[in-house]
Amino acid sequence: MRAIASIKKTPRWPQVVLIGFMGAGKSTLGALLAQQLDATFLDSDVLMEETTGQRIATLFTTLGEPQFRELEHRVVATVAARECSVLALGGGAILHQATQELLKSTYVVYLKISPTTAKQRIEGGADRPLARSGHLEALLESRISTYQSMASLTLEEHDDETPAHTLARLVALLPEPYRHHLDSIKSPT
Repeated sequence: MRAIASIKKTPRWPQVVLIGFMGAGKSTLGALLAQQLDATFLDSDVLMEETTGQRIATLFTTLGEPQFRELEHRVVATVAARECSVLALGGGAILHQATQELLKSTYVVYLKISPTTAKQRIEGGADRPLARSGHLEALLESRISTYQSMASLTLEEHDDETPAHTLARLVALLPEPYRHHLDSIKSPT
């Protein structure tokens, strides 16, 4: 007689993608959210660095922005269809039209921050080539409408919150099936 193996149900929900300006906390919050959801965490910047063996700043400077965005899109495309994962995108990744198309099948969370907070969080960041331009406010303003149009959910006013508090607010705002998945993790049957 064969032993019947226990089969763990694989959760099914679209990928959660965090977007927003540099310094919004996408990587920090993404890692926390993935942990909370018992999901895989992916960061597009880290994936690009692993794929190419070069730092983001070097890639951006060497390739220029159009080629950088194309490379970024190709890397995002390799992971965009994964279910049950959390992906933090680089701040400008949503500028690429094909990346926007990929995100239509995901749950997109826009982490909105003020220009003042962005500047405070990224000052002196050598790995953020566009931060050195001196035009952060204009750059942020130029992206806001795209961030908003892509978002399934906009998380505002988290500038002064701890990551744990922002995570709690985000989790409370997640729709089904994410909350159902969280409930099943907390009380397995």
